Amino acid sequence: MGISNTRFGLGGVNLVKSPLKLDPSEGTQFQNAELRPDAAIGGEDVLCKRGGFAALTSALAGSVIGFINWSVKTTFTRTLYIARGTATSATFATYDGSTLATTTTPLVHASFLQYVDENNVLDARRIAAFRGLLIYAGNAYTKGTDNAPIVSFDGTTAYTITSAPPSPEAGTNQVYAIVDALAANGKIYLAVHEQGDAAPDNSGRVLSLDIESGEMQQVCEPFGTGAGTQQSKGAPSCLAWYQGHLWVGQNHENNTDGIGKISRCIPGVSTTWIADVSDLTGSVSSLAVYNGALYAGTQSSVSAAEKVYVRSLTANTWSASFTGVGAAGAGHVTSLCVYGSNLYALQYHSTAPTIHIKKWDGSSWTTDRDLDASDSAVAGLLPGSMVTFGSDLYAVIRASSATATDGFIMKLSSGTWSKLSTGNYAGGLAVLTTRA
Repeated sequence: MGISNTRFGLGGVNLVKSPLKLDPSEGTQFQNAELRPDAAIGGEDVLCKRGGFAALTSALAGSVIGFINWSVKTTFTRTLYIARGTATSATFATYDGSTLATTTTPLVHASFLQYVDENNVLDARRIAAFRGLLIYAGNAYTKGTDNAPIVSFDGTTAYTITSAPPSPEAGTNQVYAIVDALAANGKIYLAVHEQGDAAPDNSGRVLSLDIESGEMQQVCEPFGTGAGTQQSKGAPSCLAWYQGHLWVGQNHENNTDGIGKISRCIPGVSTTWIADVSDLTGSVSSLAVYNGALYAGTQSSVSAAEKVYVRSLTANTWSASFTGVGAAGAGHVTSLCVYGSNLYALQYHSTAPTIHIKKWDGSSWTTDRDLDASDSAVAGLLPGSMVTFGSDLYAVIRASSATATDGFIMKLSSGTWSKLSTGNYAGGLAVLTTRA
């Protein structure tokens, strides 16, 4: 009987087994040894003596007494970009941590008018930052005639990458709006709202975009009640990546009690969405992962207030973590964002009105900033997005129209909120990292 030793060393060092019970590929010590590909056996690794430094004394007429680490100089620059409306030619505001400016270089973010045919204030509408690019919904299209464009910006040049194609199930119906963008799993995921079914079963899909290849694919089946298999109870409104799944909050665009729904899938593996919960009190406006659990901000319904729900880590069920101020379909909680050891959210309700920044520390919810009392937030202004930039947290409140200048940016630094700027802000913001 022979013993094969062609894989000797590939099993590494094993000091637990008795030497007589070692696998033929294992050993008790391999100092000064390394594995190298051997062309003679098809490129498989074989055990070899580790090479040393070549002698330099003759060439240099001396001896090597040390080495210097000479690193390649690379400068990374991080800039906060805040989408503006259409009041002027400036498309974005920029902030480097000390100076606020405006720029006309990026393409315009989709304006308020591109969202009027769906629940235009309650979807996430985020900008995705991915591999030195900002990816977001463009504004250069006629809704109902053209498909919503997807644009990118690398800090220097702006492009229209492509447009979201119409759903095969919807025939020639166009994509009304791109309502959320998420960078996850090496791709960009886009939630789109389409012409087609009316509330409470709005049409929509989730698309995946591979930035390197430009390939765009539909993730699982569409949302709506058209032909074939479709998810009911609303079009996708917000996205999250959690436990290896893509999660989708749905917007049914009315205030019917108890039909709030969240679905999930494994992109590239699943062929249909799994309804994880379908009886939340209202539509879902925001999703975020905090302390290992998934949270969802929802809208109010006829008889229930806006809420934040949390999914149990053990029972996989949903329960209310926060309950807002009133019902009648006039409130929502959005822009869930983790900052430090806390979860933050923007809460709105038309009563009073109420526009608050809420904070959850894992045990209790508090109002971290009363925007209507302290910062002149009024009924015409609505929550936008939140993001961490450097060591601070930023929140945007949208202007009251595409050309209004009453929106504003809030900054949380060292535990204190302050108003950074007032202007023509559309609600989206993201941090762009460029390399030089």
